[in-house]
Amino acid sequence: MSNTIIELRQKNRTFNSTWLRTYEGFEDCSEEDAERIVAQLQELANIVCEHVQKGHK
Repeated sequence: MSNTIIELRQKNRTFNSTWLRTYEGFEDCSEEDAERIVAQLQELANIVCEHVQKGHK
């Protein structure tokens, strides 16, 4: 997967606390907790993408 594809997919979506609260189990999550969780998910996604890209070089 190229960086361009990943960047395009990320630009077409908004990952924030509002997005997170649309999922079952996160509806009542506080703004602060939701922002922290989204940041952790983005960090994890970056790690996974880097790992996948390194495996395909």
